[in-house]
Amino acid sequence: MHFKSSSRIAVLDLTHGGAVLAWKLRNIVREIAAIDVYKTLGAGELDALENCGIRTSQEPLYASDFDIIIAPVHLDTNYPMLKDARTNNIPVLSHHATVGQILSGYDLKNKTLVEITGTKAKTSTAVLLAGILSREKKVVSHTSRGTEDWSARKIFKKGLSITPASVLLALDAVKEAGIEFDVFISEISLGGTGFADIGVITTIANDYKIASGTRLASDAKRQMILNAKPKSSVVVNNDALRFFGACRRDVEIISFTESIDASCNIYYEDEKTIAYYLDKKHGRIHLPDAQGYDINAYKTAFACATAVALTMNTSADAIGHALCDFGGAEGRMKKTSLAGRTLIDNSNSGMDIRVAEKALDFSKAQGGRIVMVLGEEAKEVCEGLDPSGVEQFIRKHLDELAALVLVGERMKPLVNTENNIHYAGNLADGIELAKKLTNEKDIILSCVKCFR
Repeated sequence: MHFKSSSRIAVLDLTHGGAVLAWKLRNIVREIAAIDVYKTLGAGELDALENCGIRTSQEPLYASDFDIIIAPVHLDTNYPMLKDARTNNIPVLSHHATVGQILSGYDLKNKTLVEITGTKAKTSTAVLLAGILSREKKVVSHTSRGTEDWSARKIFKKGLSITPASVLLALDAVKEAGIEFDVFISEISLGGTGFADIGVITTIANDYKIASGTRLASDAKRQMILNAKPKSSVVVNNDALRFFGACRRDVEIISFTESIDASCNIYYEDEKTIAYYLDKKHGRIHLPDAQGYDINAYKTAFACATAVALTMNTSADAIGHALCDFGGAEGRMKKTSLAGRTLIDNSNSGMDIRVAEKALDFSKAQGGRIVMVLGEEAKEVCEGLDPSGVEQFIRKHLDELAALVLVGERMKPLVNTENNIHYAGNLADGIELAKKLTNEKDIILSCVKCFR
């Protein structure tokens, strides 16, 4: 499906990137309308769109008044305009695919685009991969931690999400900053744009429902394969490949796994060795002893980044050296020092209760008194942190902690100072309170779901 200058288009959901898409499309198509499905935009923001010639509405319009409806993959399929579109056979295009079409108008000649999606290890994989490739190429990455120029080792743009439309904003920021690059790595939620040279699915483990429970997140991520452009490559975790099947013959499929499985192109031969068999290339990469991070938390990222780097013809030696220099990513099971305490930092957008339990096990293995900071800075971050899950965690693990600091409004009912369960409004305040509740050589374990 291609946009025509005569097209009338409605873009749904301005909260998760729709406003960017409407603004980008306004000079491409005849008529554009932007629907604020969740009514989150202020009057000033809506007026700014109207002043650019974009019709806005916070109520559903008639889908039959448009040639194409653009909607995010996570929108409730029973939203009136989507139901109306099905009834009247009006085509519906995802935000991801729309970004792919808009990208075709960008000057990206002789540049490699890598898109990474998955339930876990997206940011870690992107950071590892950027570290590997930047030894030989000019690399820019856009992840939940920001848009980063790896030649300067500098994050030059913060505040963007990992919705598909943010890829456009990140590339615009790169151009505005005058940064030259060979490789652009982007972390994208729930799928790919179909424009990448290499698409990546880190894992579909711990799948969850989207679109008001009407579909699975893995269904959306499968589009990374289904919509991949011909002759591109897709690097896929074996858990996803078994679930999806190899459904494209015009796309190179490379498989990897975090376990011993010789049916995959890249797999762990043992805890310290990654084996690879990729066309005529085969061999082993030996992993370093982890310095300042939990290597078990990075198994997916190590295997996945290795698979992508090999696909891009990076030598095994270069990959091995980069992995040896890796010291962990901020907020991903990284061990540092803070005011004489040990800080185990595992606060990130992908944090959940299962990950929090693994972080606690890692902390206990260090030996010492533990004060944990647990919760969410915003419940909207990737479905938030379920308070009922936190309640179960407290019942199961409170006796293993010297104190617990809960973060986020939804956690307030679980606070009980008599049982050493305290409250802080955000991550920074939680860390400060944990410092007061600890002494030197104690451990502060930070597990707050947040954007960083």
